[in-house]
Amino acid sequence: MTMSIRLQVLLDEEELGELKILAEQEKITVSAWVRRAIQHEKKERPAKSARKKLEIIQSFATYDFPSGDYKDIAVEIETGYFKEPLS
Repeated sequence: MTMSIRLQVLLDEEELGELKILAEQEKITVSAWVRRAIQHEKKERPAKSARKKLEIIQSFATYDFPSGDYKDIAVEIETGYFKEPLS
């Protein structure tokens, strides 16, 4: 069995009052509510990160940039895609 360790969290009266109301609504203690919130956040964090990455990829998919095989594009870049000198 693991040992419990006390953690002190400083809240102002309004924050603590809000937590008490939330805990009372679920008929649990404030400590139990906070422990559950921490567990939820630990489980949810990777999903949030993955969701954010997916949103970014989806936003990029709306653009209409030229594309092609990486090797073909690399050759074009190396041989001078624009044969005009830069000013």
